[in-house]
Amino acid sequence: MIVKKILNNNVITSVGEDGQEIIIVGKGIGWKQKTGDPIDETKIDKIFRMDTATSTARLKQLFLEVRVESIQASSDIVDHARKTLDKELKKNIYITLTDHIDFAVERCEKGIAFQTALFWEIRKIYPKEYAVGQYALGIIRDRLGAELPEEEAAAIALHLINAEMDGNMNRTQSMIDIVNKSLDIVRVLLDAEFDEDSLDYQRFVTHLLFFAQRALEQKSLESSTDFLHETMRQGYPKEFLCARKILDYVRHQYGLAGGEAEITFLTVHIVRVTRREAAE
Repeated sequence: MIVKKILNNNVITSVGEDGQEIIIVGKGIGWKQKTGDPIDETKIDKIFRMDTATSTARLKQLFLEVRVESIQASSDIVDHARKTLDKELKKNIYITLTDHIDFAVERCEKGIAFQTALFWEIRKIYPKEYAVGQYALGIIRDRLGAELPEEEAAAIALHLINAEMDGNMNRTQSMIDIVNKSLDIVRVLLDAEFDEDSLDYQRFVTHLLFFAQRALEQKSLESSTDFLHETMRQGYPKEFLCARKILDYVRHQYGLAGGEAEITFLTVHIVRVTRREAAE
């Protein structure tokens, strides 16, 4: 590979085998280099290949503005997240997370406190992403020497959640809101207390997340039988009413035209999570 452009001492650009522009990061990789020089591959820390020319331009501009340690920390966190979560992440995560980390460290150095919105919700609803966020705090400490507060684990998790979806942060927050409101409806109508470590609770939350995703995409479950629907309605009237209340809320707030199948499967999960824990 040869140098296409030197952005600074630690960031250069080149062209990959497919002809796509790539961004190369490494300590001192651009020092005393000039366009057309061969790249010292022993200095390469990370190679970034974005999906579009626009995102490549945005990443180059960001890398001119942040510390190389923030870039390295972000890359380490994304690599760990991909292995741990076993999910594909949108490449835009390199832009949003690097920018967030660099600014969070700057705030920390200036003694500026910042409270992350939805801290408890993210910790509860997305425990795997939150665990990656906690791991990330150690990487940031090692790379940048900053002791960020625990709330930053949730902020980092939110960036990962966003990257798992479609890059729309408002959509992510709407999903969390739907899950929280649904849980509140069950708590109030059934006087329920949840064991958040139980498998039934985790299954219920997972179902609610997919339910919220369908609501925001204006989709609805279709696969349900009249027999199962009637069994739930007659056998578990309180839980059935609770499920209907959840659906009514989502219809009113988000316009989901959900049918009987949504109520049926919500009822199934509500019965499991409330009856099992009540018996225990």
